[in-house]
Amino acid sequence: MDVLSVIVGIIIGIISVGLAIELGMKKTNPTQPGSRPTHKWSFSEIKNPRIIAEHMGDMELPKNAKVVVNQYDNKDLLKGLEVKEHSDIRGNYILGDDRALILSGPIKEDELGIWTIEKGMLDKLNEYFEDSWTKATKMKHKEQ
Repeated sequence: MDVLSVIVGIIIGIISVGLAIELGMKKTNPTQPGSRPTHKWSFSEIKNPRIIAEHMGDMELPKNAKVVVNQYDNKDLLKGLEVKEHSDIRGNYILGDDRALILSGPIKEDELGIWTIEKGMLDKLNEYFEDSWTKATKMKHKEQ
């Protein structure tokens, strides 16, 4: 009986070690990247957009957008929006409630950009937006 117990114990030990090695070598659930590139995007993907625009292209903006702009192609597209002007704006990005789109050029359709959901980056972009919004002056539209 002792020999049989030893053999059964060895077999159970080998199986246990094999399972432990197999489970230990499996990768754990990989996390999704916090950023990804894009060249196709839409304002419908962004809730409550807040826009920093060094250069605002010729693009229709959502009516609930808040915009701080340095240069723009068409002032009429900004009519009816909460818009402020600031000559020291550098960069082009759009903040949402849970994400940001950082663009490589002017804010216009199909501009290459990077989506990010990284909390640290969103905090810094929100801080920059709020600081710029506070320092900017309200845009005046001439009545025709």
